[in-house]
Amino acid sequence: MAALPGGIMAGGGRGARVELLLLLLLAACLGRRPPASAAAAAAAPPAASAPSAEETVIIGLRLEDTDDVSFMEGGALRVSERTRVKLRVYGQNINNETWSRIAFTEHERRRGGRAAAGAAGRGGGGGGGGSAGGGGGAPQRCGIRTSDIIILPYIVLNRRTSGIIEIEIKPLRKTEKSKSYYLCTSVSAAALGPGAAGRMVDAEGRDGPPPWGETTWIYHDGEDTKMIVGEEKKFLLPFWLQVIFISLLLCLSGMFSGLNLGLMALDPMELRIVQNCGTDKEKNYAKRIEPVRRQGNYLLCSLLLGNVLVNTTLTILLDDIAGSGLVAVVVSTIGIVIFGEIVPQAICSRHGLAVGANTIFLTKFFMMMTFPASYPVSKLLDCVLGQEIGTVYNREKLLEMLRVTDPYNDLVKEELNIIQGALELRTKTVEDVMTPLRDCFMIAAEAVLDFNTMSEIMESGYTRIPVFEGDRSNIVDLLFVKDLAFVDPDDCTLLKTITRFYNHPLHFVFNDTKLDAMLEEFKKGGLTAGRGE
Repeated sequence: MAALPGGIMAGGGRGARVELLLLLLLAACLGRRPPASAAAAAAAPPAASAPSAEETVIIGLRLEDTDDVSFMEGGALRVSERTRVKLRVYGQNINNETWSRIAFTEHERRRGGRAAAGAAGRGGGGGGGGSAGGGGGAPQRCGIRTSDIIILPYIVLNRRTSGIIEIEIKPLRKTEKSKSYYLCTSVSAAALGPGAAGRMVDAEGRDGPPPWGETTWIYHDGEDTKMIVGEEKKFLLPFWLQVIFISLLLCLSGMFSGLNLGLMALDPMELRIVQNCGTDKEKNYAKRIEPVRRQGNYLLCSLLLGNVLVNTTLTILLDDIAGSGLVAVVVSTIGIVIFGEIVPQAICSRHGLAVGANTIFLTKFFMMMTFPASYPVSKLLDCVLGQEIGTVYNREKLLEMLRVTDPYNDLVKEELNIIQGALELRTKTVEDVMTPLRDCFMIAAEAVLDFNTMSEIMESGYTRIPVFEGDRSNIVDLLFVKDLAFVDPDDCTLLKTITRFYNHPLHFVFNDTKLDAMLEEFKKGGLTAGRGE
């Protein structure tokens, strides 16, 4: 073996060159790996292949409290803008940080198409829990998470299987009537399991490795995780102004109802009577009401139109506040019946004159406001029904009214009898008022005016005594008691002597002669008594 310069053996140098060549070939092989293998190695998650036993799995959501603004409809959560809503989260291992693993997106999850086909073609390992399982398909990366729905940073836990979170919904844009949002959850790479990166697709169905970190956002695969945000319910008026209007409308409803009863019960004839014979206050009231009451149909149409308009508006405002037609109908019915009908009509039925006079300016104002609708209708009623005269009492009704109101008026019995007799003058006949002959105190023409006869005449109490001859129906003379003033009982004067001396005339009439005709005869003079035939 020859030695080379530098102290290197010739045989040993050949072996060193072989070893150096092998090292260079190995380095070349390592530097020429296929690009696909390098990409797969770079995309592979650094985590272990088995998911942690403490991984949070979200199964679904539901509304904790429902009302007319927040409710479930067709499997979707329907809420209103500018509200805060409490949601109950169901799942496994729910903890204090679960609120941070929930978000919403405006982009709907792609169903079917390439995502499902790619998942079926690739197969692969098992997925995560309910939040990432995808129903056996490839999990989809969540689109851009929205800032319109804010998850408030707290949760109320219940045995780690559910918890209550609160979300705040921001206003919709001016051009939007409603908007749909979809639930996204944050999961770790370990929860997705080995090989999930190869099956991952985006919202458009394109596959490819995601930018893996420790966690990623994916669509929840549940059917009840869609949230629809609708426009905020807007009141017709501010709430405080609606309360004022409702109170005012109830007062107007009561006024219209009361005036309808109070004013229409005062007919024009009665108002004229009150103007002539009432108290000073009543005369003033009647004088103010009478010009309006004279236009009865116009007044009636104005009051009824105003009452209907007020009650309808009241129901609409109550429905706007309550948000329920049934509640609005019940509340408006109770309010109108009590404050719009019973109370005002009870007051106006007793004090209609005073109430009508004190509200006459409001009545005229509403008559003017409703003129275009109420006046034509009133003229039509005038043509159909004729002029309103008012209540007119005939003789019989007037007599009956006097009898019925006897306990409440200031007429004494004698005055009532006189009025009754005067009113019956044209209806009664002499037969109704004259005393039958069988009941009359009479004296025979042959009687002698002795002490006994004179005593009997005085005890009878009558001032005019018929004198008959023979039969009691044959009346021949009339004796006035005053004619006996100068007669001495001891003289035993014949009655015939006295009656012939004074010779008072007799007047015979038919039994069906009316009393008013007899009164005229009495007024002519000379007629003091008569006999009906």
